[in-house]
Amino acid sequence: MLLDESQNLTASQLKTIITRCGAGTKLICSGNLAQIDSNYLTPVTSGLTYIVERFKHFEGSATVNLNGVVRSRLASFAEENL
Repeated sequence: MLLDESQNLTASQLKTIITRCGAGTKLICSGNLAQIDSNYLTPVTSGLTYIVERFKHFEGSATVNLNGVVRSRLASFAEENL
């Protein structure tokens, strides 16, 4: 299961999703903490930050950090200036 835009979810919302995964489920949570759209979340309080921290010692879990914007110059400019 691919859960995109995870940076916009709370820890509680992610817990709800993850605790309903059945045996054999593979879950990928992707997101960009610089693109949080909620007025109620920050990079520190985002559910994505929460699960990365909580799952860092879970066997079979991994975190991949990609640096830079790969969409376009426009997206890069917007991320830095809006």
